[in-house]
Amino acid sequence: MKKIFPRINLRMGAFVILTILVFFGLLAYRGNPQKVYKNFERYADQIVKKCSSAAHHQSCYDKEVPNLMDNPANLAMEETFHVTRLIQEKDSSFPYCHVLGHNLSAKEVKKDPSKWKEVLSRCPSGVCSNGCIHGGFQERFRAESFTDEQVEDIKPDLMSICEKRSNWNPTGLEQASCYHALGHLTMYITDAEIKNSIKLCGEIAVKKDGRSFLQVCLDGVFMQIYQPLEPEDFALIAGKEVTRDQVDSFCANYSRFAKASCLSESWPLYRQDIMNSPDELIRFCSKEETENQPRCFEGLFYVLTAQFNFDMERIKNYCLALPKDLKGKCFANAATRLIETDYRNTVKSTKLCSSGDASDQEECFSELIKYSTYNFHVGSPQFLKLCNGLPDPWKDKCLNYPHKRTSQMI
Repeated sequence: MKKIFPRINLRMGAFVILTILVFFGLLAYRGNPQKVYKNFERYADQIVKKCSSAAHHQSCYDKEVPNLMDNPANLAMEETFHVTRLIQEKDSSFPYCHVLGHNLSAKEVKKDPSKWKEVLSRCPSGVCSNGCIHGGFQERFRAESFTDEQVEDIKPDLMSICEKRSNWNPTGLEQASCYHALGHLTMYITDAEIKNSIKLCGEIAVKKDGRSFLQVCLDGVFMQIYQPLEPEDFALIAGKEVTRDQVDSFCANYSRFAKASCLSESWPLYRQDIMNSPDELIRFCSKEETENQPRCFEGLFYVLTAQFNFDMERIKNYCLALPKDLKGKCFANAATRLIETDYRNTVKSTKLCSSGDASDQEECFSELIKYSTYNFHVGSPQFLKLCNGLPDPWKDKCLNYPHKRTSQMI
């Protein structure tokens, strides 16, 4: 007993000391919150300065910002996202940080892979185009492939991880983005066996209550083939790469939703042609079955907004060069992509809608109204900012729009 009591006292003493330190740390923070904010500003300034001489600013930020989560800064993931926002305010050439979002959540998961679900719940909304959710999934499973038995064991987790729970109340967009990330994940756990991944999407993304996230899940499957990002991604699909000449024959192996995703996600192979010519965009989507063509166009307008680096003038001119039946859709999907990428883009999205003619504005503002209850929780500050920023009569329509969301929008 004599040997035990001193050990207990030592532990209790350490606990008391730690509690006191934490308490006074909180008092110091409350007493001078600007000190912490100034540190964030300092970190942002340092990184902007360091990356200003880099050939590719974005690649530099993707590498340097995650280092803030190490000593000496030792920032939390959420704090590092805050610094990312500050960097974007200081450097207008860095509007899109999806890959950085991957890197930050991957680094957080790497600290303790057993807490991967908690990390996903902590991912901030309205920054880095939901890259945080994607990166968290991929870090947890990137180094593993599973036997059929192991897949069955983790399937309950996969079926529930994107659903509302006590510490996560996702918007429609957050939920769809989560199921899209699951599509990527299925490729890791099946060792890039596409047909097994398609089957798994069907099992985890189609819900018993009638909701379906199947298409966005399948988009993630085929995106993994056409858009590998990290060395592990390239290693995963080694020997399964698809060239532009092989797309049609490759996608002919699949049907319905899978074929639609296979064709639409092949856009990177046609990137320059599509960016340079609206006619090439039309030619690309015309390969889809008639019922899938509207979704192809919507998806490509969404993609092109980022490919044009959110250059408003370039986006507007591209939309105006399209046939009349596609112009409004182009403005509408570009405007919603602006908000999805960064909640601070609400004013820009409204301005973009206003740059089309009357019929374009009708379609664009109507889409923003639908999006208000899909991307934001009704009554939230972001929801109110979007609705109140719309011109009449769209403002009233937005504030009084039937508050329903659909899982098919992304």
